[in-house]
Amino acid sequence: MPFGLTNAPVTFQSLMNYVFQPFLYKFMLIFFDDILIYSSSWVEHLKHVEDVLRVLDQHKLYVKLSKCSFGQLKIDYLGHIVSSAGVEVDQTKVMKIQNWPIPLNVKQLRGFLGLTGYYRRFIKKYAQIVAPLTKLLQKDVFQWGEDAQVAFKTLKQALTQAPVLALPNFTQPFILETDASVWA
Repeated sequence: MPFGLTNAPVTFQSLMNYVFQPFLYKFMLIFFDDILIYSSSWVEHLKHVEDVLRVLDQHKLYVKLSKCSFGQLKIDYLGHIVSSAGVEVDQTKVMKIQNWPIPLNVKQLRGFLGLTGYYRRFIKKYAQIVAPLTKLLQKDVFQWGEDAQVAFKTLKQALTQAPVLALPNFTQPFILETDASVWA
C-alpha cells in the first residue's frame, strides 16, 4: 500500500467486508481487491453486478476496467476454478506442484516452503513432515540428503491429493472433526 501505511492490507480488507457485508456469501466473495460475483441466472447476475457497482460508487471506490471480467461462465479465482459445476482445483496448479524441482539452495527452498505453508492447516502432521526441510534453512547447513528428499516428496504428494484438495459434497451430510489444540 502507498504512503508507508501500517496494517493497510488488513484495514482495506476490513473496509471491503464492511462495505459489502449485505452481499457477502449471498452472491459475492472478496479477497482484498478481488471481487467475485456469482449468480444462478444471467438476469440475476446483471442485477448483482449493478448492486456491487452501485455500492462501489457510493463509497468512492473504483475498479480498473482492464482487470475486470464480466459474464464469465468459468473463472480462475485464487487458484481455483469456479463455474456452475462448483469449485474445482486448478489442475495447472496441481501439475506445477507435482513438477516442482528439487530446491538447489536456501532461497528456492524458502519459496517452496512459503507455498506449502498456506496449506499447513490441511496437512496432518505438517510440522513433522517439513522438519528436515526447515532444518536446511539454518545458516550454512543446506545439504540436500535422503531425509530432505523424503520430506519434499511427501509434502508434494500431500499437496496434490485429497483431502487437501477435496471440497465436501454439500448435498450430502458430512462430519467435520477438528482438534483446536493441535496447531502443527
